[in-house]
Amino acid sequence: MFNSQSSILSKISLQLDYINPFDDPVDVVTQDDIIAGSVTIAIAGLSILLTIMAISAYRKTGVSQLKFIALAFSLFSVYLVTEATQELLTLNDDSFDLFLSVIMMFILVSFFLGIMKKRKNHIEEK
Repeated sequence: MFNSQSSILSKISLQLDYINPFDDPVDVVTQDDIIAGSVTIAIAGLSILLTIMAISAYRKTGVSQLKFIALAFSLFSVYLVTEATQELLTLNDDSFDLFLSVIMMFILVSFFLGIMKKRKNHIEEK
C-alpha cells in the first residue's frame, strides 16, 4: 500500500516538474538544457579563440585598436564564465546581475573604442 502511494506521488511530482521546470532546476535536465549548455561552451571557446587572435594580430601589427578588441573578447569570456557560475550554483544574488551588467557595458565601450579610435601609426601617402 505504501509503495503504491509513494509511486503515485513521485509520478505526480515528476509531472509537476515538467509543467513548471523552474521551481527546482536541479531536478530535471532536459535536452534543451544540454543543447543550451553546449552552445554556451562553443561561444566561450570562440570568444577565447578570438581573444588569442586579436592579441596575436596586435603583436604583429601594433595597431592600438586591437587592444580594445582583445579586451572586449576577453571580457565576453569573463561574462560567460560568470553567468555559467551563477547558473550552476543557482545563486540569485543581485550583485551577480550588477557585475554582469558592468561587464557588458565595458564590452560595448571596448568595441566602440576599438572601432572609433584613430590609428596613430597610420600614414597616408599618395
